[in-house]
Amino acid sequence: MGLDGGTIISRNDVLRGQCWDLNKADDSRSTRGGAVRGTLKRRKLDAATSKVTKWTTCALSGQPLAAPVVACFLGRLYSKQSVLEWLLARAGTFADDEALHRHMNVLRESGDAFDHITSMKDVFPLAYQPPVPTEGAAVATAADGSADPTLPAPYTCPITEARCDRHPFVALVPCGHVFADRALREAGKDGTCPSCSTAFAEEDVIPLLPNEEQEERLRELLPGRRKQVKRRRKGGKAQQQQAGEQQQEEEEEEQQQQEREQQEPQQQEQQLGKQPRQQQQQQGEQQRQEQQQHQDG
Repeated sequence: MGLDGGTIISRNDVLRGQCWDLNKADDSRSTRGGAVRGTLKRRKLDAATSKVTKWTTCALSGQPLAAPVVACFLGRLYSKQSVLEWLLARAGTFADDEALHRHMNVLRESGDAFDHITSMKDVFPLAYQPPVPTEGAAVATAADGSADPTLPAPYTCPITEARCDRHPFVALVPCGHVFADRALREAGKDGTCPSCSTAFAEEDVIPLLPNEEQEERLRELLPGRRKQVKRRRKGGKAQQQQAGEQQQEEEEEEQQQQEREQQEPQQQEQQLGKQPRQQQQQQGEQQRQEQQQHQDG
């Protein structure tokens, strides 16, 4: 690399450029030698842009969300493939070198933020289809870097059409349907999902992308979540077994009814066939009696 006059860039020139950026960022004073008294503040996203990003990005991999989508009991969204890779990596199994690097990056950047995911029982599927990312598409389009409110939201409530980037949303663990919090409180008063009528309990309502206070409350409930999942699955298996037994009984009754219907014509034919034989026997008996009387007379 060269400058005007054939000179070569030096370390001091590089540090000088960094110092200029620092002074512009927070008006700190710095020297060319690298002794800096200040920090370069990173630009922060506004709340709307941050929320749109979380609705369209896997919290684990940082990549665009891809179906099927799952959520943990802390309300974070993940691509199911990323969760499977994470669980394999925790067990020391990596699909390739890239999977190893991704796992190391997650540990370095997030620390223990995802330690609560130890198996697929710690997540549940969502009935949420993420928007397909297009090349060159950007979330921040306004002049100040905020999300453009005229753009369509990543997801809208199927009941009220509320935008997910402006209103709090929740998910139901038993069925995975996603609604605006206010809409579910009004439409789900009877304890059933407004979309599929699946029954749910109060603890089955998980706030998606919760605030700090909500996340603390959800974290306190984590120890009992796995027990609830086990009970729900056992209950589901028991219901399936009961339904299977009931269906088997109905099939047996139907089969017996069909056999009875098939046997009735045969019995009728047999009865009809017996009547002529009985008549013939009676007639023969009468003839014998008449002959006997004639001989006696």
